[in-house]
Amino acid sequence: MLRELHIENIAVIEKADIEFNDGLNILTGETGAGKSIIIDSIGAVLGSRIGKEAVRNGAEKGSVHAVFDAGCAKSWLDENEIESDDDDLIIQRQIMADGKTRCRVNGTPVTVSQLKTLGTLLVDVHGQNDGRLLLDEKKHLEYLDQFVQPQLELDAFTTAHKEYKKLLAEKES
Repeated sequence: MLRELHIENIAVIEKADIEFNDGLNILTGETGAGKSIIIDSIGAVLGSRIGKEAVRNGAEKGSVHAVFDAGCAKSWLDENEIESDDDDLIIQRQIMADGKTRCRVNGTPVTVSQLKTLGTLLVDVHGQNDGRLLLDEKKHLEYLDQFVQPQLELDAFTTAHKEYKKLLAEKES
């Protein structure tokens, strides 16, 4: 769970600190209030693409720091040999004015690709247009297949087909 977010020199935000509560957190506000900047900043610490245009005009660099509950990422931290002293997972991303970025997890340098993988374990961000694909009739069969989980039948068929091909080859020889 995301507990704290610190944004500095990103877009029009000079400095902002946001604390999140347990459970569902919703960002609302007037057009131009900065909701998208907050969402983009969360995306940045989770490995989303962010360019030099995100750095506030006149600043040398922008940065986003996020503090998460480390519980669901313990195995990722172990796999990537990143130490975790307590229940906090601290992700930092700096964006330089020239477009270069630096990423750290609990003080350890990581790649953007690693952040993307870690990000999938930490946060689900949903926007107002997330449900539009539900209306696409071409996707309905795919959704149904995911729900029914035909993978077991497909695996059994694949195994049987390979055995069949093997027997045909033996018969030919």
